[in-house]
Amino acid sequence: MAADRTSAGQLLTFGCADQIYAFDIISVTDIIEVPEITRLPMVAEHILGIMNLRGKVVPVMDFAGRMGFPPQNYDEHSCIIVVDCEGALLGIKVPKVIDAEAYDPDEVSPSPVENSVITGYIELKGRRISVIDCLAFSEKGK
Repeated sequence: MAADRTSAGQLLTFGCADQIYAFDIISVTDIIEVPEITRLPMVAEHILGIMNLRGKVVPVMDFAGRMGFPPQNYDEHSCIIVVDCEGALLGIKVPKVIDAEAYDPDEVSPSPVENSVITGYIELKGRRISVIDCLAFSEKGK
């Protein structure tokens, strides 16, 4: 059943490690080409460094590394998704953005794992999509 316009939300979907993930589009502020990233000493491997976004210093994480996946192949389709996590910006490097998808929040099945970065799952267009909580992903929620 299709979601009506009053209850529909939107997800920004992206691919990584042969799976599809999404952030609620409300938390997404920008999708940009991979800029110059300044490495930082003595940080976790999935922290790529910092970037300049219109005069703001924004930390950048590797999605695959944060999720514990092996290193991914990045190419001209790779980008940075910038999300707002309760007022703090975070850049997340992903192999490829797929699309913005309308969805009904009531159709999201909650994750069976407590305190996971994945808040739930939804089936859209025959694909299973894992919905990511940007606050938990940023590690501020722990």
